[in-house]
Amino acid sequence: MTNEANIVPVILCGGAGTRLWPESRENRPKHFLNITGEGSLLEQTIKRAAKVAKVEFRDIVIVTLSKLEIDIRAELEKFCQKDNIPQILSEPSARDTAAAVALAVCYTLKKYTRKGDKQRKIWVLPADHFIGDEDTLQRSLQRAESLAGQGALVTFGIEPTRPETGYGYIRLGKALNEKNSFQVDSFIEKPNLTAAKQYIQQGGYVWNSGMFLFTAETGYVEFQKHAQDIIDQVEKATNSDTQINGDIYAQIEKKPFDRAVMEKSDKINVVCCDPQWSDIGSWESLWEISMKDESGNVLIGNVVAQNVQNSFVKSYKKVIACTDVEDIVVVETEDAILIANRKDGNSVKELVTKLKEAGFSQF
Repeated sequence: MTNEANIVPVILCGGAGTRLWPESRENRPKHFLNITGEGSLLEQTIKRAAKVAKVEFRDIVIVTLSKLEIDIRAELEKFCQKDNIPQILSEPSARDTAAAVALAVCYTLKKYTRKGDKQRKIWVLPADHFIGDEDTLQRSLQRAESLAGQGALVTFGIEPTRPETGYGYIRLGKALNEKNSFQVDSFIEKPNLTAAKQYIQQGGYVWNSGMFLFTAETGYVEFQKHAQDIIDQVEKATNSDTQINGDIYAQIEKKPFDRAVMEKSDKINVVCCDPQWSDIGSWESLWEISMKDESGNVLIGNVVAQNVQNSFVKSYKKVIACTDVEDIVVVETEDAILIANRKDGNSVKELVTKLKEAGFSQF
C-alpha cells in the first residue's frame, strides 16, 4: 500500500477520559482500553486511519506525552510489524492540542514534505473515538481533500442525534460545491440543554468531531497568523536536534487547537457526515453504541438484573445485583466501584476531581 492520497494521519493520543472512570485513569487513558471488544481504541484508530487514508502504519504520526510512550510502544507491538510502526512524537509536558498539532505541522514540513511540495495533507484524529461506518468516513475524507487542496482548514461535522451538552457545535454557513460541505458560520462551545434543544429543532448545526484536514503549508500559515507564539516556540523547541527541548516546550501556552486557530481563521470549511461516530466520552455514549437487551440494558460480567431499564452495568469479579432502577451506570473494577446517573457524564468528571482532592489514588 502506498500513500496515494498524500495524507499524513496525525493521531492525538493524550487525555485522561475522566468521564469513563473507573476504567479510564490518568496513567491509563481510555485509548488503551478494549471497550468494544475489537482491540484498544488506539489500535482501531490506527487501522482505520491506514485503511481510509490508504497509507501504511509507518506513514502515521502519533503525538503523545513522554510518560505514555512506553505503553504506546507496547500497544503498537501487538499488531504492528517492526518495520511498519507509526512515528511517535513525545511531548515533554502536556500543552493541550494546539501545541500537539503545531508539533505535527512542523514535523511534517521537515520530514514528510517532498522537495518543493508543501501540499502534503495532515489529517488530525483523536486516538479514542469510535467510527462504525468507515466507508462513509472515507467518502467524507475525499470531499475534505478537495477543499483542503484549495487552501481550506477542514473540520468534520457530525449530524446530531440528540441535544447533547457535552460536545461543541458548528453553525453551518454557505453551502459549497462539494456535497454536504459548507463554510463555517461559527463555533459554539458546549451549550446548556435549552440551547442544545434549540439547535436540534432549528437545524443547521452539527457536532464538532475533533477531526481536521489541511495541508501542512496551510496549517503553518494559519498558526503564524493566529497563534504565532505557539508555533514559534514549538519550532524553537524542536530546532536543535531530534529531541524536544523540555524547558522551552513547557513555556508554550496551553490552548486547544479549536480556539487557537480554527475559531479565528477565515479559511474554515466543514464536511458534514454520519459515520456512526462517538467520542466514547462518557458511559452514556458507550451505552449508546453497545448492543442492548430487550430492556435497553448493557450487562457485562457477573450481573443479575431485575426490573432494570436502560442501564449500563459491568462487573469484573464481584456479582452485581440490581433491582427496580433505570438509567444508571454501575462499573466495578479491582479497586473501585462507580454508581452514577447514566445520562450525566459531567458528574463523573467532577467526582474524579473530588477523589483527587480527597487524596485517593484511584484516579
